[in-house]
Amino acid sequence: MMNGVKEYKWNPVEFLNPKNTSLKYALLILNRPINYNHDSMISLWNRATVRVTVDGGTNNWFHFLNQEDALSKIDHHTPHIICGDMDSLEPKASQFFVGANMVETPDQDETDFTKALRVLDAYLKDDHTKVDGVVVLCDTSGRFDQIVANINTLYKAEGILGSLPVYQLAQDSLTWVLTPGTHAISVPDILRRHQCWCSLVPFGSRAKCVTTKGLKWDLDGQSMEFGKLLSTSNTYSDKPVVTVQTDTTLTWSMGLGTVEN
Repeated sequence: MMNGVKEYKWNPVEFLNPKNTSLKYALLILNRPINYNHDSMISLWNRATVRVTVDGGTNNWFHFLNQEDALSKIDHHTPHIICGDMDSLEPKASQFFVGANMVETPDQDETDFTKALRVLDAYLKDDHTKVDGVVVLCDTSGRFDQIVANINTLYKAEGILGSLPVYQLAQDSLTWVLTPGTHAISVPDILRRHQCWCSLVPFGSRAKCVTTKGLKWDLDGQSMEFGKLLSTSNTYSDKPVVTVQTDTTLTWSMGLGTVEN
């Protein structure tokens, strides 16, 4: 913290690096089709410290295991936890994953994603397990209301998991929340060379003052809000780190291009 301003460093693409075994993370699979690269998905699962499938996400994991030679490459195919209101869970998937800790969360005032973070928080505390982050596999296509609900959960995550970062991983993008303060985001060289897209969006409230360095179209103390300026379809300069200084919580999203391969 400098002059009362919180400072954060981000390098979440390292969670996707199959050679990186030092980072510990929890993996959540939500109820969306698994469109992530096949071999990368296997690596992501195998390297996870805690594995959670959320309601219908359990079905998707079950069907993934029946593709190609997936099952033979998986170290432990059964998740540590299966949770949700269970209205989408197929009996054959439930029977296949005998041994998983089944946690039913019937409360309809929260989404299965939000409730899964609460279940995960309890598990980490009870099991005295420490992780460096939470990777949530959830493709961003499909119903708009569910896409927005997932972003809402990202905003709620700090109130559930404290400072533990939560990243939403889609087929070709990574999204997380930047709270007020100064953020340094490491950008892999391949994303800069291919001029992959990135964006900064304030959901729910106006950002009065946002300054960036390292983007092709930087912001310089500008405000952002819906109906006015938003930083979408942006990309990178040649700098390896993007810095973002913000007075308001923002959603940062970055295209992955072929980095997951």
